[in-house]
Amino acid sequence: MKSNEETNFLQRRFQILLSILIAAAFLFVLRGGRLIYIFKARPSDYDAILMSDSLGIIFAIIVMFLLRKINVLREKKDGILKGLFVGGFLTFICFFSLLAMLTTVQEKKLLPISSIIVFTLSMIAVGMAEEFIFRGIILNLLVDKFGKTTKGIWAAVIVSSVIFGCAHISNVLSGVHLKAAFIQAMGTIAVGALLAAIYLRTRNIWVVIFLHAFMDFSSLIGAGFFGVSSFTGQVNQYGYIKLVSVAIYFIPVFILLRGSKMKEIIENV
Repeated sequence: MKSNEETNFLQRRFQILLSILIAAAFLFVLRGGRLIYIFKARPSDYDAILMSDSLGIIFAIIVMFLLRKINVLREKKDGILKGLFVGGFLTFICFFSLLAMLTTVQEKKLLPISSIIVFTLSMIAVGMAEEFIFRGIILNLLVDKFGKTTKGIWAAVIVSSVIFGCAHISNVLSGVHLKAAFIQAMGTIAVGALLAAIYLRTRNIWVVIFLHAFMDFSSLIGAGFFGVSSFTGQVNQYGYIKLVSVAIYFIPVFILLRGSKMKEIIENV
């Protein structure tokens, strides 16, 4: 039987490959969750999302146990309120997006309460599953790989964000056009870098889960509350101009990971 030292060495040696495999396995689990609805007459996007990401949460927790990363669930350097302040840029964007979406659906009729509940729970499930996997597990694995230095932190943020973005190209299997999936993936790399920076500053996975869920909720509320479109329909509306808008997400990343804060970050990872 391998000693703990041998196991840790193997993990560090193959962290990037392991991270990619974990992301691929996670996507496989999500796809399996959606297949449960293959025989349902008229499944909604959010029924399938809630089921698949609930399975994703279970998968993520199992992986955390296996890789001894379960302590991620208990880490709380900063509380939720302070965490929302640290992630103030994203908090503001979410509120602004929510208000903007609500102004476009003022005269629309609300969907049944059951549909609204399913939509809300699905957004929470997506935030929880993806943050457990991409920040809680993959980002921490890559910090172990690249080392607790300024360069190591930046490398972990960049690589984990690229994996996060590339994972979203799989949405083509849900009916998203390839162009829209590519644009979504590029934008998601920027969002992933910001979520990674917020997590490293707060060491509180629940902060980024809340922000991730709120971001998805605010951008999709038109579909989830009023049936204006579907998840797939909204993503298919993405144009290249969206890449310009998401580029600004890199500004707070550099601010959050600036040199004067890096020592504190390294001490807490």
